[in-house]
Amino acid sequence: MILQFLANGLCTGSLYSIVALGFGLIYNATNIFHFAHGAVYVSTAYFFYLFLITLKLNIVFSLVLSLLCGSILGIIVELLVYQPMLKKKLSSTSLMISSFGVYIFVINLIALLAGNETKVLNPGVDKTFTFGSVILTRIQILSFICFVIVTILFFIFRKTRIGRLILAYSNNPNLISVLGWSSTKIRIIIFGIGSFLAGISSCLSSLDVGIDPNIGMNALLMSAISVIIGGVKIFEGAILGGISLGVLQSLVVWQTSARWMEAFTFCILIFFLLFRPQGLLGKKFRIEEEK
Repeated sequence: MILQFLANGLCTGSLYSIVALGFGLIYNATNIFHFAHGAVYVSTAYFFYLFLITLKLNIVFSLVLSLLCGSILGIIVELLVYQPMLKKKLSSTSLMISSFGVYIFVINLIALLAGNETKVLNPGVDKTFTFGSVILTRIQILSFICFVIVTILFFIFRKTRIGRLILAYSNNPNLISVLGWSSTKIRIIIFGIGSFLAGISSCLSSLDVGIDPNIGMNALLMSAISVIIGGVKIFEGAILGGISLGVLQSLVVWQTSARWMEAFTFCILIFFLLFRPQGLLGKKFRIEEEK
Protein backbone atom coordinates (compact mmCIF):
# COMPACT_ATOMS: atom_id res chain seq x y z
CA MET A 1 0.00 0.00 0.00
CA ILE A 2 2.76 2.44 0.89
CA LEU A 3 4.40 1.90 -2.51
CA GLN A 4 1.19 3.02 -4.20
CA PHE A 5 1.06 6.23 -2.18
CA LEU A 6 4.75 6.89 -2.77
CA ALA A 7 4.24 6.44 -6.51
CA ASN A 8 1.22 8.77 -6.44
CA GLY A 9 3.22 11.34 -4.51
CA LEU A 10 6.11 11.08 -6.93
CA CYS A 11 3.83 11.73 -9.90
CA THR A 12 2.10 14.64 -8.15
CA GLY A 13 5.46 16.02 -7.08
CA SER A 14 6.62 15.82 -10.69
CA LEU A 15 3.96 18.34 -11.69
CA TYR A 16 4.79 20.51 -8.67
CA SER A 17 8.45 20.48 -9.65
CA ILE A 18 7.84 21.52 -13.25
CA VAL A 19 5.65 24.51 -12.41
CA ALA A 20 7.86 25.42 -9.43
CA LEU A 21 10.95 25.36 -11.64
CA GLY A 22 9.33 28.02 -13.80
CA PHE A 23 8.27 30.09 -10.80
CA GLY A 24 11.68 29.73 -9.17
CA LEU A 25 13.47 30.72 -12.38
CA ILE A 26 11.50 33.96 -12.57
CA TYR A 27 11.69 34.72 -8.85
CA ASN A 28 15.37 33.95 -8.44
CA ALA A 29 16.39 35.89 -11.54
CA THR A 30 14.14 38.96 -11.16
CA ASN A 31 13.24 39.04 -7.43
CA ILE A 32 9.57 39.41 -8.37
CA PHE A 33 7.00 37.30 -6.53
CA HIS A 34 5.27 36.44 -9.78
CA PHE A 35 1.59 36.03 -8.84
CA ALA A 36 0.81 36.20 -12.56
CA HIS A 37 2.48 32.78 -12.85
CA GLY A 38 -0.84 31.39 -11.62
CA ALA A 39 -2.67 33.31 -14.34
CA VAL A 40 -0.33 31.88 -16.99
CA TYR A 41 -0.95 28.41 -15.55
CA VAL A 42 -4.74 28.77 -15.83
CA SER A 43 -4.64 30.47 -19.22
CA THR A 44 -2.49 27.75 -20.77
CA ALA A 45 -4.93 25.10 -19.58
CA TYR A 46 -7.84 26.98 -21.18
CA PHE A 47 -5.88 27.49 -24.39
CA PHE A 48 -5.35 23.73 -24.38
CA TYR A 49 -9.08 23.16 -23.91
CA LEU A 50 -9.85 25.61 -26.74
CA PHE A 51 -7.53 23.93 -29.22
CA LEU A 52 -8.15 20.31 -28.20
CA ILE A 53 -11.87 20.21 -27.37
CA THR A 54 -13.46 23.25 -28.99
CA LEU A 55 -11.44 23.37 -32.22
CA LYS A 56 -10.77 19.60 -32.16
CA LEU A 57 -7.12 19.88 -33.19
CA ASN A 58 -4.56 17.11 -32.79
CA ILE A 59 -3.45 16.73 -29.17
CA VAL A 60 0.24 17.31 -29.94
CA PHE A 61 -0.52 20.37 -32.06
CA SER A 62 -2.89 21.64 -29.37
CA LEU A 63 -0.23 21.20 -26.71
CA VAL A 64 2.42 23.07 -28.71
CA LEU A 65 0.07 25.95 -29.51
CA SER A 66 -1.05 26.18 -25.87
CA LEU A 67 2.51 26.28 -24.55
CA LEU A 68 3.42 29.00 -27.05
CA CYS A 69 0.36 31.04 -26.05
CA GLY A 70 1.23 30.65 -22.36
CA SER A 71 4.81 31.76 -22.98
CA ILE A 72 3.63 34.78 -24.94
CA LEU A 73 1.26 35.73 -22.12
CA GLY A 74 4.13 35.59 -19.61
CA ILE A 75 6.25 37.81 -21.87
CA ILE A 76 3.35 40.26 -22.29
CA VAL A 77 3.09 40.61 -18.50
CA GLU A 78 6.81 41.38 -18.37
CA LEU A 79 6.69 43.96 -21.17
CA LEU A 80 3.43 45.70 -20.32
CA VAL A 81 3.45 45.52 -16.51
CA TYR A 82 6.89 44.92 -15.03
CA GLN A 83 9.08 46.84 -17.47
CA PRO A 84 7.20 50.17 -17.18
CA MET A 85 7.25 49.86 -13.38
CA LEU A 86 10.95 49.06 -13.34
CA LYS A 87 11.66 52.14 -15.47
CA LYS A 88 9.87 54.21 -12.84
CA LYS A 89 11.99 52.44 -10.18
CA LEU A 90 8.99 51.31 -8.17
CA SER A 91 9.47 48.98 -5.20
CA SER A 92 9.28 45.19 -5.25
CA THR A 93 6.08 45.46 -3.20
CA SER A 94 4.48 47.51 -5.97
CA LEU A 95 5.54 44.90 -8.52
CA MET A 96 4.07 42.10 -6.39
CA ILE A 97 0.75 43.92 -5.95
CA SER A 98 0.60 44.62 -9.68
CA SER A 99 1.31 40.96 -10.40
CA PHE A 100 -1.53 39.95 -8.10
CA GLY A 101 -3.75 42.42 -9.95
CA VAL A 102 -2.86 40.74 -13.25
CA TYR A 103 -3.76 37.37 -11.73
CA ILE A 104 -7.17 38.63 -10.54
CA PHE A 105 -7.90 40.29 -13.91
CA VAL A 106 -6.99 37.20 -15.97
CA ILE A 107 -8.91 34.80 -13.73
CA ASN A 108 -12.06 36.91 -13.83
CA LEU A 109 -11.75 37.34 -17.59
CA ILE A 110 -11.51 33.56 -18.03
CA ALA A 111 -14.50 33.01 -15.74
CA LEU A 112 -16.48 35.60 -17.72
CA LEU A 113 -15.65 34.06 -21.10
CA ALA A 114 -15.61 30.35 -20.24
CA GLY A 115 -17.70 30.08 -17.06
CA ASN A 116 -16.83 28.82 -13.59
CA GLU A 117 -17.78 25.18 -14.07
CA THR A 118 -15.18 22.44 -14.28
CA LYS A 119 -14.27 21.42 -17.82
CA VAL A 120 -13.04 17.91 -18.62
CA LEU A 121 -10.43 17.36 -21.32
CA ASN A 122 -10.06 13.60 -20.95
CA PRO A 123 -13.53 12.07 -20.37
CA GLY A 124 -13.92 8.52 -19.19
CA VAL A 125 -11.53 6.36 -17.20
CA ASP A 126 -7.89 6.78 -18.14
CA LYS A 127 -5.89 3.70 -19.12
CA THR A 128 -3.87 2.21 -16.26
CA PHE A 129 -0.61 0.27 -16.06
CA THR A 130 0.45 -2.14 -13.31
CA PHE A 131 3.98 -2.31 -11.92
CA GLY A 132 3.91 -5.03 -9.28
CA SER A 133 1.59 -3.72 -6.58
CA VAL A 134 1.57 -0.18 -8.00
CA ILE A 135 -1.12 0.98 -10.41
CA LEU A 136 -0.57 4.22 -12.34
CA THR A 137 -2.64 5.98 -14.95
CA ARG A 138 -1.27 6.94 -18.33
CA ILE A 139 -1.27 10.64 -17.33
CA GLN A 140 0.68 9.92 -14.13
CA ILE A 141 3.36 8.05 -16.08
CA LEU A 142 3.48 10.82 -18.69
CA SER A 143 3.84 13.41 -15.91
CA PHE A 144 6.84 11.60 -14.44
CA ILE A 145 8.45 11.15 -17.87
CA CYS A 146 8.01 14.87 -18.60
CA PHE A 147 9.54 15.68 -15.22
CA VAL A 148 12.62 13.56 -16.00
CA ILE A 149 12.98 15.17 -19.44
CA VAL A 150 12.56 18.71 -18.07
CA THR A 151 15.09 18.03 -15.30
CA ILE A 152 17.68 16.69 -17.73
CA LEU A 153 17.13 19.60 -20.14
CA PHE A 154 17.37 22.06 -17.27
CA PHE A 155 20.81 20.87 -16.22
CA ILE A 156 21.93 20.88 -19.85
CA PHE A 157 20.50 24.38 -20.29
CA ARG A 158 22.49 25.65 -17.32
CA LYS A 159 25.69 24.82 -19.21
CA THR A 160 24.68 26.80 -22.31
CA ARG A 161 25.53 30.44 -22.94
CA ILE A 162 21.95 31.59 -22.30
CA GLY A 163 21.81 29.56 -19.09
CA ARG A 164 25.03 31.14 -17.83
CA LEU A 165 23.74 34.60 -18.76
CA ILE A 166 20.54 34.02 -16.76
CA LEU A 167 22.62 32.90 -13.79
CA ALA A 168 24.82 35.97 -14.17
CA TYR A 169 21.75 38.21 -14.38
CA SER A 170 20.35 36.74 -11.17
CA ASN A 171 23.63 37.44 -9.38
CA ASN A 172 24.28 40.89 -10.84
CA PRO A 173 21.85 42.42 -13.39
CA ASN A 174 24.36 45.15 -14.26
CA LEU A 175 26.82 42.53 -15.45
CA ILE A 176 24.66 41.71 -18.48
CA SER A 177 25.35 45.00 -20.24
CA VAL A 178 29.09 44.41 -19.82
CA LEU A 179 28.67 41.06 -21.62
CA GLY A 180 26.92 42.77 -24.54
CA TRP A 181 23.33 41.76 -23.71
CA SER A 182 20.41 43.97 -22.73
CA SER A 183 18.57 43.12 -19.54
CA THR A 184 15.28 43.37 -21.46
CA LYS A 185 16.21 40.49 -23.77
CA ILE A 186 17.35 38.32 -20.87
CA ARG A 187 14.15 39.00 -18.92
CA ILE A 188 12.02 38.13 -21.97
CA ILE A 189 13.84 34.78 -22.19
CA ILE A 190 13.38 34.21 -18.45
CA PHE A 191 9.64 34.91 -18.51
CA GLY A 192 9.19 32.91 -21.71
CA ILE A 193 10.90 29.81 -20.29
CA GLY A 194 9.25 30.13 -16.87
CA SER A 195 5.79 30.45 -18.43
CA PHE A 196 6.50 27.53 -20.78
CA LEU A 197 7.28 25.31 -17.77
CA ALA A 198 4.07 26.40 -16.03
CA GLY A 199 2.17 25.47 -19.17
CA ILE A 200 3.62 21.94 -19.28
CA SER A 201 2.40 21.22 -15.77
CA SER A 202 -0.93 22.90 -16.46
CA CYS A 203 -1.70 20.87 -19.57
CA LEU A 204 -0.74 17.57 -17.94
CA SER A 205 -2.83 18.35 -14.86
CA SER A 206 -5.81 19.39 -16.99
CA LEU A 207 -5.80 16.03 -18.76
CA ASP A 208 -5.86 14.32 -15.36
CA VAL A 209 -8.38 16.28 -13.27
CA GLY A 210 -9.91 18.88 -15.61
CA ILE A 211 -9.82 22.66 -15.28
CA ASP A 212 -11.64 25.58 -13.69
CA PRO A 213 -10.63 29.25 -13.27
CA ASN A 214 -9.40 28.73 -9.70
CA ILE A 215 -6.70 26.12 -10.29
CA GLY A 216 -3.98 28.75 -10.62
CA MET A 217 -3.79 29.78 -6.97
CA ASN A 218 -3.12 26.25 -5.74
CA ALA A 219 -0.42 25.82 -8.41
CA LEU A 220 1.13 29.14 -7.38
CA LEU A 221 1.16 28.21 -3.69
CA MET A 222 2.62 24.77 -4.34
CA SER A 223 5.28 26.43 -6.51
CA ALA A 224 6.26 28.93 -3.84
CA ILE A 225 6.34 26.28 -1.11
CA SER A 226 8.41 23.95 -3.31
CA VAL A 227 10.94 26.73 -3.94
CA ILE A 228 11.18 27.47 -0.20
CA ILE A 229 11.61 23.78 0.65
CA GLY A 230 14.29 23.27 -1.98
CA GLY A 231 16.06 26.53 -1.35
CA VAL A 232 15.42 30.09 -2.47
CA LYS A 233 18.06 31.44 -4.88
CA ILE A 234 18.95 27.87 -5.85
CA PHE A 235 17.46 27.18 -9.28
CA GLU A 236 17.46 23.39 -8.97
CA GLY A 237 15.96 23.63 -5.47
CA ALA A 238 12.46 23.72 -6.97
CA ILE A 239 13.00 20.24 -8.41
CA LEU A 240 13.81 18.66 -5.04
CA GLY A 241 11.23 20.79 -3.24
CA GLY A 242 8.38 19.80 -5.56
CA ILE A 243 9.14 16.08 -5.37
CA SER A 244 9.52 16.22 -1.56
CA LEU A 245 6.24 18.09 -1.18
CA GLY A 246 4.32 15.68 -3.40
CA VAL A 247 5.63 12.61 -1.56
CA LEU A 248 5.01 14.10 1.90
CA GLN A 249 1.45 15.06 0.97
CA SER A 250 0.78 11.55 -0.30
CA LEU A 251 2.10 10.02 2.93
CA VAL A 252 -0.17 12.31 4.95
CA VAL A 253 -3.17 11.11 2.94
CA TRP A 254 -2.06 7.52 3.55
CA GLN A 255 -1.78 7.97 7.32
CA THR A 256 -4.75 10.31 7.85
CA SER A 257 -7.04 11.59 5.09
CA ALA A 258 -7.04 14.04 2.21
CA ARG A 259 -8.68 16.77 4.30
CA TRP A 260 -5.48 17.12 6.38
CA MET A 261 -3.23 17.55 3.36
CA GLU A 262 -3.50 21.33 3.04
CA ALA A 263 -3.00 21.88 6.78
CA PHE A 264 0.08 19.67 6.73
CA THR A 265 1.42 21.50 3.67
CA PHE A 266 1.36 24.84 5.44
CA CYS A 267 2.85 23.27 8.56
CA ILE A 268 5.77 22.23 6.35
CA LEU A 269 6.03 25.80 5.07
CA ILE A 270 6.09 27.24 8.60
CA PHE A 271 8.67 24.67 9.70
CA PHE A 272 11.05 25.61 6.88
CA LEU A 273 10.54 29.33 7.37
CA LEU A 274 11.35 29.02 11.09
CA PHE A 275 14.01 26.32 11.23
CA ARG A 276 15.42 25.88 7.72
CA PRO A 277 14.85 29.15 5.81
CA GLN A 278 17.72 28.36 3.42
CA GLY A 279 15.91 25.21 2.25
CA LEU A 280 17.16 21.67 1.79
CA LEU A 281 19.93 22.62 -0.63
CA GLY A 282 20.82 25.96 0.90
CA LYS A 283 23.72 26.74 3.19
CA LYS A 284 23.89 29.06 6.14
CA PHE A 285 26.04 32.14 5.68
CA ARG A 286 27.32 34.67 8.10
CA ILE A 287 26.17 38.24 7.60
CA GLU A 288 29.64 39.29 6.43
CA GLU A 289 29.58 36.62 3.72
CA GLU A 290 26.21 37.75 2.36
CA LYS A 291 27.38 41.34 1.86
